[in-house]
Amino acid sequence: KAVVSTQSTGYQLYFLNEYLRACKNGKDLLGSVTIRGHIYNDPELFSLEDLCSVKDRVMIEALRPIVTSWLQHVDNCGLCRGKGFICELCERKEVIYPFQLTTVFQCQMCWTCFHKTCFTGTCPKCARIRSRRTMSQEDPAPQEHLTND
Repeated sequence: KAVVSTQSTGYQLYFLNEYLRACKNGKDLLGSVTIRGHIYNDPELFSLEDLCSVKDRVMIEALRPIVTSWLQHVDNCGLCRGKGFICELCERKEVIYPFQLTTVFQCQMCWTCFHKTCFTGTCPKCARIRSRRTMSQEDPAPQEHLTND
C-alpha cells in the first residue's frame, strides 16, 4: 500500500513538474527541491534506497509538502491555470489538470483531460481528429489544371 501511495504521489509530481518547468515563475520551486529528480521525472523508477524509505514512510512524508507547495503554485499562477483543461463532456467551468489523479482521466493520444465520471471511453477530440483525417482523405482538394495557351 505504501508503494502505491508513493507512486501515486510521484505521478502527481511528474505532472506538476511539467507545469512548473513551462512556467517562468515556477522554475524557482523546482530549484529548491531536495529530492532526487528521478522521483518526479520517472514515477515508476525506484532505487533500493527509495524502496527502503517507502517502507519506512519517510519518502511519502518528504513528498507531501512538495506536492502541496507545487499545487499552491498552480492554483495561484495565471500561467499554470491557463494550461488547465475544461471537460468538454460536461462543460463545467471548473479547470481540471492531469495531476488530479483520482478525479481526472487524460487521453493518452491527445492528452486532453476529462472528469472520470464524464468519460465514456471515447475521446471526442480524437474522434474529431479521426473524422477530419477521413474527410480530407476522401475529399481531396480540387487541383487546378494549368494550360499553356
